[in-house]
Amino acid sequence: MVKRFWKLYRSVILCVAICIAVLACSAGYTVGVVGMNNVIAQIDVNIGSIEAYLEKNQNATELLTEEFKEDYSAKTRTIAMLLSQDSSFITDDRTLEELRVTVNADMISISDHEGSVIASTDPSGAGNSIREEFRSHLTDDVYTDVLFLLDSDTPTIVAASSLDGGNGLVQITFSADSVVSLLQDADWANIASDMPLYSSGTTAILETDTLKYISCTNTDLIGKTTDYDKEQLQRNKGKFDVKDADGKTEMVHYQTSGDYIILATVPYSDIYHMRNVVVGWIVVGGAVILAVTCLALRMQLLRQDTKNKKK
Repeated sequence: MVKRFWKLYRSVILCVAICIAVLACSAGYTVGVVGMNNVIAQIDVNIGSIEAYLEKNQNATELLTEEFKEDYSAKTRTIAMLLSQDSSFITDDRTLEELRVTVNADMISISDHEGSVIASTDPSGAGNSIREEFRSHLTDDVYTDVLFLLDSDTPTIVAASSLDGGNGLVQITFSADSVVSLLQDADWANIASDMPLYSSGTTAILETDTLKYISCTNTDLIGKTTDYDKEQLQRNKGKFDVKDADGKTEMVHYQTSGDYIILATVPYSDIYHMRNVVVGWIVVGGAVILAVTCLALRMQLLRQDTKNKKK
């Protein structure tokens, strides 16, 4: 009888242990899958929000650029018409200066049909040549174009228009400081700052060519070049795993948008944190249940053994 009870005791303990193990594995798998799906869904939301912002900003930039181009073209064409109507204005420094002030320009230069500057509101400009981009249009009867030179330390806008039916060009240089401030959103660096991913994840925007951070949840990275290999980011959309400086593996999702790469990173320790917590509680709770079961069965075994001795 005692041997049978011991056998039953071991069987019950084994069954309880197996049930706890199965419950921990199934719960861990389920919570892990749900956690991964939640992380990917949040990444998609963050990337989608930034992509929508970039598209909106790009559309606004294009519209503003077109408006500025029309405005500066009109100013330059007007000056060219005035100079064509009265050629004496070209040699009158005072009149040229008044025209420059009227259109709020930095400099007005006038070239002959060969591109040499014959008059300018800047004395140092005389004797120079018209910009290379305009030289092929020196003899055009009607021509007006605008260049946006915004990437230099001193951003400028340069416009040119045909003079007196193809006998040279009038070239006007404008300061582009106000234009740059309007075309560039002052909040670029903060776009991703409000889009963290769990406790250690990041959302970021990189320049496609340089792979420099222009916006990131971790503001310390802004302006720095990413450590990711360019080949890992060559597709329109993808994901890969890397190890961070602490040796932790993190998941990286990215998507290209025009001249930018939208990037999201989440350490797997963040992704599976809830799974580990759930599995931990199940294991601890299972251990308690197993211990209570063992004690209960042992007490029952001792009672049975005592009864047998009394007989």
